[in-house]
Amino acid sequence: MAVALLAVREDVVRHRISNRLNFAALVLGCSLTFLAGGFRGLVLHAAGGALVGCGVLVPFYLLRGMGAGDAKLMGALGSFLGPGGALLAAAWALVAGAVIALAIVAWRLVEPRPRLEPTSAGASSVVWRARGTIAEVRKERFPYAVAIAVGVVVTLWRQGSLRTLYSALAIG
Repeated sequence: MAVALLAVREDVVRHRISNRLNFAALVLGCSLTFLAGGFRGLVLHAAGGALVGCGVLVPFYLLRGMGAGDAKLMGALGSFLGPGGALLAAAWALVAGAVIALAIVAWRLVEPRPRLEPTSAGASSVVWRARGTIAEVRKERFPYAVAIAVGVVVTLWRQGSLRTLYSALAIG
C-alpha cells in the first residue's frame, strides 16, 4: 500500500510515475516473495503477478488510454499480490478508473463555464455539450495511479489482508 500511495502522490503532482519507483517496488516485491517462498515463490508468485498485472494494462497503454508508468506500476504491485491478486486488482482498477472518468465528465457537465454550444435549446444542445465534454476529457490526463491504488486496496480488503495489516499496526 505504501508503494501505491507514493505512486499516487507522484502521479497527482507530476502526472507521471517514475521508473525508479516502479523498479524499486518490483525488486522489493520479488525480494520479499523470495524470502517468504524461495525460488518457487519468486517465479510463481512475484514474477507471475508482475506479468499478469502489467499484461492486463498494456493493451490500454497501447490504445493510449493510460501511460506506460501505470502499466509498470500494476506489474510492480502484482509482484506483491501474485497472479490472482494482480488480476483482481487490475480489474478493480479498471472499474475505479471508469467511475473516476464518469465523475470527471459529470463534473465538467455541471461546472459553470462560458457557453460555447449553439443557442438552440432542448435535448440537442445537451447532447452536443456532453459530446464536447467527453472529447475534452479524453484528451486530458488524470492520475490513473489513484484507480490502481483503489484496485489494490479493494483486493487486499477482499482477501482479508487489510484486517491483518490493521491488527499488526494496532499491536505495534
